[in-house]
Formats: sequence, C-alpha cells, structure tokens
Amino acid sequence: MKRSLQMKMVLIMALLAVSLMLVVGTMLVNNVTSFFNDDFLRQVETFFDEQTLASLNEVGKGGVEPLYARLELYSTQLGIDTYRNFYLFDRQGIYLTGSNEELGRALSVTPNLLRALNGETGSSLRKAERYMDYAVALDDYVIYIKDSKDEVRELTWEIVRLIIETMVVTMVIAVALSYLLARTITNPIVQLTAGAQRVAGGDFDPIPSASSGDEISTLTETFNQMAQTLKTTLTDSENEKNKFETIFLYLTDGVAAFDGEGQLLNVNRAAREMLPAEMAEGTSTFSQIITPLTGLTQQELQNSAEPLSREVTLDKRILLLTFAPLTFPDEAGQPFHGVVVVIHDVTEQRRLDASRREFIANVSHELRTPLTNIKSYTETVVETEDLPEENRTAFLHVVLGETDRMIRIVKDLLLLSRLDNDKLDLRPQRFEVERMVRQVYEAMRMEAAGRGHALELDLQEPGSMLGDVERLEQVLTNVVSNSIKYTPEGGRIRIQARRDQDEVVISVEDNGIGIPEKDLERIFDRFYRVDKARSREMGGTGLGLAIAQEIMEAHQGKISIASKLGVGTTVTLRLPSETQLPAIKD
Repeated sequence: MKRSLQMKMVLIMALLAVSLMLVVGTMLVNNVTSFFNDDFLRQVETFFDEQTLASLNEVGKGGVEPLYARLELYSTQLGIDTYRNFYLFDRQGIYLTGSNEELGRALSVTPNLLRALNGETGSSLRKAERYMDYAVALDDYVIYIKDSKDEVRELTWEIVRLIIETMVVTMVIAVALSYLLARTITNPIVQLTAGAQRVAGGDFDPIPSASSGDEISTLTETFNQMAQTLKTTLTDSENEKNKFETIFLYLTDGVAAFDGEGQLLNVNRAAREMLPAEMAEGTSTFSQIITPLTGLTQQELQNSAEPLSREVTLDKRILLLTFAPLTFPDEAGQPFHGVVVVIHDVTEQRRLDASRREFIANVSHELRTPLTNIKSYTETVVETEDLPEENRTAFLHVVLGETDRMIRIVKDLLLLSRLDNDKLDLRPQRFEVERMVRQVYEAMRMEAAGRGHALELDLQEPGSMLGDVERLEQVLTNVVSNSIKYTPEGGRIRIQARRDQDEVVISVEDNGIGIPEKDLERIFDRFYRVDKARSREMGGTGLGLAIAQEIMEAHQGKISIASKLGVGTTVTLRLPSETQLPAIKD
C-alpha cells in the first residue's frame, strides 16, 4: 500500500509536469501558427484593397506581362520570398506565370483558388494545412499567393526541441520531490489503517489518538468524530431513503413533500415555478400552499385509501395535482405520515383536446354547408320537371361550385394530414429565389389589378436556396392572395425578397384591414378565421395559413405575422438557404 501510494504520487507529479509542458508547448505552437496565419492574411488583405484591385484590373487589360511586372514591383509589400510566391491564372483556371515557375506548374487547385475562379475572394486559412494561400479575382485573371509555411515549421521544431529539453529536466525534479513528499505523507497513514479497517467492519469505537500533537494526532481525532457522524448519518439516511423512494415513484414534474405536521420537507424547482405561494422548507405548510388551491386538507388525504387528484387553473395554466401518502418511521421508530404532491402541467394537453374537438366541429360545419346546398339544389332540379333550362343550368353550376369547394377542403385536409405524419412528398432542389418570387408576382398581378390594387415587387438579390419550389410557391401565393382579398379596393401590396446572412427573407406587406391583436395568436389555427362571414363569402376555408406554417416548418423555416387593425399586415417568411432537406416519400 505504502509503495503503491508513493508510486501514484510520483506518477501524478510527473504527469502533471508533462501535461503542463505539453499544454504550454501546444499553446506556443498554436500561437506561432496563428500569428503567421494572421500576419499573412493581414498583409495580403491590406495590399489588395479596392484601389489596388482597380489598378491591377487596368494593368491586366494590357495582358499578363504588364500584370506580372506590376506584381513583381509590389513583391516586397506582399512578402514574396523563397517561401512565398505569387502566380497568375486565367479565369478558366489555366496557369499562366508566376514568381516561381517550377512550383507554379505543379500547383493543385485549392479551395481558395477555386473560390477566386468562381469570382469570389479566397481568404480561408486553416491551421492544419501545410500552406497559407490567398486568391483574388480580377476581370480577366486570378492572382494567387501561396506560402509554403516552411519558415513556420522550422520555428515550430525549434520550440518543440526546447520544450522536450525542458520537460526532461522538469520530470527529474518532479520525481525527486514527489518521492520525498510521498514518504512524508504515507508513513503516518499506515498507522491509521488498522483502525479504519475496524470502522469499515462496523466497529465505530474510537481509535486511540497519537500523543504527538501534530497533524496526525488531529487527523485521528477527526477520524473518530467522522465515525460517530457516520453512525448518525446511516440512521438518518434510512429514513431519507424511504421518503425519497416515494417522491421519485410519483415524480413526473413538480414535487413537494410534507411531513405529518404539514411542514414542507422538500420541494423541487418545477413546483416553485408552478405554484404561486412562497415556499420555504421547514416553515411553509400544506395549509398555506395546497389547501387554498384545492380545498383539501392534509388530514383528508391521510385518511384516503387511494391517491387523490385535483385539477386547478392558475394564470392560464392548468395544473393536475396528484396526492400520495408518505410513510416513514420517526426517531422512535413509530410510523410517521406525510403527503407527497406531484404537479403536472396539463395545459397543452387540454388545449390539444379542445383544438381536436373544435377541429372536428369545424370540419363537420364546413362540409355540412356545401352538402346541404348540393342536396337542396339537386332536389329542386329532380323534383321540378318544368324548371326553366336556364335555372336548371344555374342550379347545376351552384352544385358544381359547392362540389369544388368540398374538394378543396378535402385536399387541404389531406395535405395537412401528410404534413402531420411527415409524409409530404417534398422534391428539394436548388433554385433561384428571385425567379420563384417573380413567378408568383406575375401570377397574382392580374388578380390584384382586378381589385384596383398596386402590386409592387422589391428584389434585393435573395440568391438561391434548397427547397421544394412548388410548395414554397404555394405558401407565397396563399399569403399574397390573402393580402389581395383583405385589402380594400385601391390598396398597395408590396412583395420583398432579400438575403439576411444565411437566410432568405420574403415579406408581403399590405395596407389592408389588418388583424385584431387578440386574433394574432390563433391566426395559424386550422379553420380559424378572423371574419368568418367575409372569409366564407370569398371562398376561404381557414386552412391556408395552417398549411403555410406546416410547409415552412417542413423546410425548417418560420412564418410570422405583424399586423395592426385598420393599418395593414406584414407576413414574413424566413428560410435557411443551406439546410439539409431530405426528400420524404409516401
């Protein structure tokens, strides 16, 4: 044991020394690499400013020779030396000339060079690469700067050699000191081993204390105190075990435990957040916290043979409180009865239940109206033999229109069902957002003009993205159609598409009737309509925005609405341009 502990301490000190040197060495190497990378990038970016690029473009119009001569003139500013060279390519990626012809003809296409060939500036540097490079595109040529990092590697190896030498000296010192320290500590500890083994066997009698009066004597006295504390703790732990086994048995959300006198024993964080009363363990009581909410007393719960539950509503939240008896022995070993309260937040569950009932009612209502009309007009046509032909035709057109309305409702419901079950057949492809938005604009322009609206288009280079273009057109068409429908005659509707970092943002702004603030939180609910009479008159079913939201979420995007009653509405679509979007088949 003695040798084992000493060896551990020696190894720990040695490992600590080695680890420290490795950390320091790694930091030094990384800092050196970062310094060279940053210095290289700063130097070339400072040189290739807008004025210099414009000048190089003018020189490049005269051919590659004048451009080469100009770059050679600036070789000092670029740091061109045996490690760093510049090269010239045409825009098709063919090597033309450079400051080192041998290296230039052996160059491979790097990510930065590829970006420059695509018209961008290649400035990405990675520490792991064995080179630093920078590429910038001119009108007819690409200037490529490449540094071999040989200078960095030479300096790095010098640092590594220095670290290894330092590490060897440090380890020798650490091993010697740790061995002396281990002997000083472990020899007195052996004397306590026998007493510790007795305590481990359940014998808590005090260990004879050394009379030296040093730290070992203090350690022995502390060990005796610990043994007595351990004996007391084991008794208390048995009681705590029974209590917490019951708590964890019912634990699903918030939990509060009360003893037989009604005092609060334990409460978790969730229960504090759910219940309005201030709760302090040891002072708060059942009658202060639970009784005002449920009307139940602790005595009623203790006399109940089965767990009880109560549902209460607090600040728009619905809480289900489940009560369970808690029994554990007191210090005298007598049964001690308490109560565990488990609190579940069922707000969302109740909301979903209500939404489900409302959805069924809405579907029934939406289908009943056209079915009633179909039945009425059909009966009239069938039962009235002398019905004028023009009336018969008009009635049949009504039946056809109501049938189309039912078909639209059923198709929308099927689409929502596919979305709910992740079975929507998405066909992701990369497309130009500007083209998609313009197609919607052209498709809706006549409808807007028919209502006297000014439909405006503002395209701010939204770029391309990956997605199902047909589904996204469906979303945008639905949003624009709503703006046209709910904007008084002579209104203004503006479609804007732009880029916001890695997102595509499409917004539709109108100066229509707007949406009341109380309706905004439910505007995406299925079959929900702000003005039900007007929506039905215009052929709306209340499913369009619900479908739009589901399609946006399938594309990992977001749709939001900002509106002010009587002022207008702005609908914003935010879509990631580079999201991974797999095709989902039936």
